[in-house]
Amino acid sequence: MNRSKMKKASASLVVLIASLSLGACGGNGDNKNASPSPSVSASAQDTASASASAAATAEPAKKVTLSFFTNNSDRTVGQGKMEQDLIDAYMQENPNVTIKVETLSPDPQFQDKIKVYNASNALPDIITSWGNTNFLTPLINSGALAEIDRGELKDFGFVDAALDGFSKDGKLYGIPRNSDFYVLYYNKKIFADNGIQVPSTEADLLKAFDTLKSKKIVPIAMDGRDAWTSGIWFDTLVQRASGTWDTSHNAMNRTGSFKDPAAVKAAETIQSWIKAGAFGNGFLNQDYGAARNMFGQGKAAMFMMGEWEMGMAADENFPQEVRDNIGAFPFPALEGGQGKTTDLPAWFGGGYSISAKSPNKDEAIKFLVWMFKPENWAKGVWVNGITFPAQKYDQFLTGSETSVQKDLSAIFNGASSYSGTVSQDLFTSDTQKTFYDSLQQLEGNRLKPEDFTNTIDGAADKSAKDSAK
Repeated sequence: MNRSKMKKASASLVVLIASLSLGACGGNGDNKNASPSPSVSASAQDTASASASAAATAEPAKKVTLSFFTNNSDRTVGQGKMEQDLIDAYMQENPNVTIKVETLSPDPQFQDKIKVYNASNALPDIITSWGNTNFLTPLINSGALAEIDRGELKDFGFVDAALDGFSKDGKLYGIPRNSDFYVLYYNKKIFADNGIQVPSTEADLLKAFDTLKSKKIVPIAMDGRDAWTSGIWFDTLVQRASGTWDTSHNAMNRTGSFKDPAAVKAAETIQSWIKAGAFGNGFLNQDYGAARNMFGQGKAAMFMMGEWEMGMAADENFPQEVRDNIGAFPFPALEGGQGKTTDLPAWFGGGYSISAKSPNKDEAIKFLVWMFKPENWAKGVWVNGITFPAQKYDQFLTGSETSVQKDLSAIFNGASSYSGTVSQDLFTSDTQKTFYDSLQQLEGNRLKPEDFTNTIDGAADKSAKDSAK
């Protein structure tokens, strides 16, 4: 999805989110069934009774089993719990349908297994998917994904352009679940106890590192094992250096280059933050769950991650003192850079697709459409403080949103620009691996910044050529 579409899409969502800062309070969104009219005619009642009798004697609905493959492995909290709650509710409403869930994380392993399933013509009925070039396009081109009728979603309040990343040649091949953006979460109590103000500049942040390290507190919990997290960090730093998201996008479409001084500056900043002890020791061996738990248990002051983790404030696995003190702030401005804190790395995130070869394709689509009725996914993730849906949700505002929900709303509402699709999602599968490998070598101080940018520029060039074939 290009940046102009993202900005247009975000404008609609911003209007809705602004109601938080104005203190607006929406209803709970439940649709109550009206009481039957006392003036219903006898003939109508007879017809209804006859219909009910016919339904009672009709053959029972055909038994159907659907396979649901998701990257949300934890079914007790967050999006995993929301998925499972909706699956359970659907099976209760449709007793002829059984939905069997398979989970796998982190994302690289999940995506590798999708490739294996597809190669063996055994793709599960419903899969987590991403509306980006390297994941979705090969599946569409191989005929693996079923088309979904956009018309069935027209009244579901999807934000403008949210469906575009899951579309090709005017056809829809998936449904997005989130409006995603990247931030720094922080523990407000740790900050207050150590006299730290929310950083708006790199100098402020580096000073906070020193203060926290002196108290033996890890400054930022970081998933260093999965390179995609650092990929978003890199894109953000490139923007903070150059003042525009175009630097990375132009490098990918080959009207520009990753040899740009802003990209070199971003690579230098990555190494300087690591050298300054931003992430503690051994973070390159720390995965997503470990980083999240480090922050959630109060062992790190900050956590670099997307808005989808606002559900930490409701995660009962974490101490109440931490949950009550989670806030969020945007990436600070770089020294000598042109980007602002209001320039937001934001895009439409993961969603779901249907296997074109599913023997129960129609039932799978029926379930997915039901899942995204506004009162299901959009209401569920917002009211439970899990994430920002890719649908309008103003009717579900409660007035009792968590502190971190309000912080994230203010960040999104105050954004002056949006990144759109991040660079890593524009590489082909092969060249994305080169990008990830090089990024981790940079972080491990095994590549100099200039060598890193030269390498990924070559990968971007190859990616563009491969995509043009």
